[in-house]
Amino acid sequence: MKASTRNTRDSPKETPRGSRELYDKEIVSEDTLIVRFHEPVRAASTTVIGGGLGELSNIVFHRVDKSFNEPYPGSYARKLLSKLNLPRETTAVFLTAVDVVKEHVEVGIGEPVKAWLIATIGLSPPACIELTGSKKTYTQSLGTINILVIVNRVLSDNALLDLLSLVSSTKTLALVDLGLSCSHNTSRAFSTITDATIIASRQGEGEGWEESYGGPATITGSTISKLVYNTIINHAIAERKLEERFQDVFTVNIDWIVSRALEIYERAPIPGVGLKEVEEAVREELETLLADPNIWALGYAARNLDYHGLAGVIPGLDRREYIQDSKKIIADELLGITLSLYINGWKALFSYYWIDRFKDSLEGFKDKPMFIDDLLGSLIGSILSRIYDRYLTRR
Repeated sequence: MKASTRNTRDSPKETPRGSRELYDKEIVSEDTLIVRFHEPVRAASTTVIGGGLGELSNIVFHRVDKSFNEPYPGSYARKLLSKLNLPRETTAVFLTAVDVVKEHVEVGIGEPVKAWLIATIGLSPPACIELTGSKKTYTQSLGTINILVIVNRVLSDNALLDLLSLVSSTKTLALVDLGLSCSHNTSRAFSTITDATIIASRQGEGEGWEESYGGPATITGSTISKLVYNTIINHAIAERKLEERFQDVFTVNIDWIVSRALEIYERAPIPGVGLKEVEEAVREELETLLADPNIWALGYAARNLDYHGLAGVIPGLDRREYIQDSKKIIADELLGITLSLYINGWKALFSYYWIDRFKDSLEGFKDKPMFIDDLLGSLIGSILSRIYDRYLTRR
């Protein structure tokens, strides 16, 4: 994918690429991209180098290896600046495993506020709040959402900090709407583990020239939040594979579905129809189903119920009861019934009921969240019912 200026859905008017008044981009190697400002800007930053409030003249996007686990990333960044012959005092450094040259996103807008967004959007590993008491150790810096917002206005330090907070909140909302979550628990992802953000603006000629605020009630804040939200959403939809999106919603990958389907099929095999043939049939059926937005809609419904259940915000169902899979809840089964009847009618429903009786004995089923585990049982049962139909009607 080439570096691009993307149109965002319902976004303000895009600025032509040749009209940058504030900066130029320079590719200095296959791993390094530098944004050079024509004049120093005022910035609020959370980067390893150049963080805090201050003046910046350069911003570096640098790709590191996927196994990067430097205990002192600031030291690494300082050595990088020495190699690039850039001043430490006025340079900020973004580090990511994303290809910063080929995969960075650049979007410009012209109205109602002239601004630019340059970002690398890697969505792994996601960061989640550990509501169940489980602990996760992160050892890799893989993706990272690095966001640089450049505003062609003069903003006060307070306004810069307002925008910094607003961009962070907007990023979280985009990840929630994408359904991004952590594989090791049921909570939503609110960021990736090493995200960094810079908000930069022109410098004024003295007090009274600056905008005092940058929150959502301001034109600048509302415009930038829309720009950030649409950019993350559009990029993720365009770049994330179906397999990744499936795992976000259903908590398992496609191979897990296939393996469980084969494990169940072996309990009631069709004479003369081997596992290899059934495996191909399962993958074909799943591919067909995942082209149907109704399947995804039921998946999102179950996933969001699990999010709310774990948060303890479903009235009458506290977190402890949810984690213990309270018997007073039947909504999970209603979702499973709905999915089965939609996919293959009563045959799928009876197959779902059959699997539900022994699913806890299957590998990887017992630890699944309350609502999604019924949907998984229903999905697998429905697929198998269609496969039984396919082969038994030939006889």
